[in-house]
Amino acid sequence: MESLEPATIEAVLARLGFPDVVTPDRAGLDAVYLAWCRSVPFDNLVKRIDHVAGTAPFRNDEPEGFFALWLEHGTGGTCWPSSRALGALLHTLDFDVTLGSAATGDELFGRMHTHGTLLVTVDNATFWVDTSMLTDTPVELVETAETTLDHPLRPVRAEPVDDLWRVHWMPGGTDTVMGCLLLDREVDAEHYSARYEWSRTMSPFNTAVFATTNEIDRVITMTSGELHTVDHRGRTSTGLTDDERRIVLVDRFIYSETIVAALPPDDAPPSDPPA
Repeated sequence: MESLEPATIEAVLARLGFPDVVTPDRAGLDAVYLAWCRSVPFDNLVKRIDHVAGTAPFRNDEPEGFFALWLEHGTGGTCWPSSRALGALLHTLDFDVTLGSAATGDELFGRMHTHGTLLVTVDNATFWVDTSMLTDTPVELVETAETTLDHPLRPVRAEPVDDLWRVHWMPGGTDTVMGCLLLDREVDAEHYSARYEWSRTMSPFNTAVFATTNEIDRVITMTSGELHTVDHRGRTSTGLTDDERRIVLVDRFIYSETIVAALPPDDAPPSDPPA
């Protein structure tokens, strides 16, 4: 597992709001993950820019590059780079953490390695800590029983499957439950880099800007030119012009003007085949 440079860990912890050293216990894990869910969006801004420009490798692939971009521009990443970055942060803080590899929507698309996540062991308990699902609280995984996390906006259910687990969750901006089957509970950084590169060929995050983050009492998600807000009243959706999209990305998601200006237009959706 990778570690962060001392200057990076200091800057990241300060940005996350930690004035003191984080202890590698359950309270420390809860605090770091909640701060992550409220401060580091799940997004494809860097990937979208680099994918169109043909930049390789992606600039946020490795943890140091990921955090440099986050500190300067507020960007997060898709599952592979963001999980790897949070894994490096937790490892540097002396948590027992491994990089997991999973299949999102395996019931529809099969057992393909399409999702990176983290497994953290604290006090002999294993927790699913996910930078895409942004559940605010780590999800405990039990070998013999189903577990649930009754988050009001991002509920999760985990069930044992063979000797691993499947996690059921609702992606940001939707009210549809999706499964995610853990395939390997411990892979290396090279696996993550390889799968991130592979995603250039097949990914829902290659053609349009996607970003989601948690606020105190709502989840906001931008996808395909629409802003979705989920709160205690349900889900509302608003179409955005190009100017409105820029304003929302800067004012609500707190991205830099520089990174937003570098975004290419969303690809046009495929046209319907002729009747």
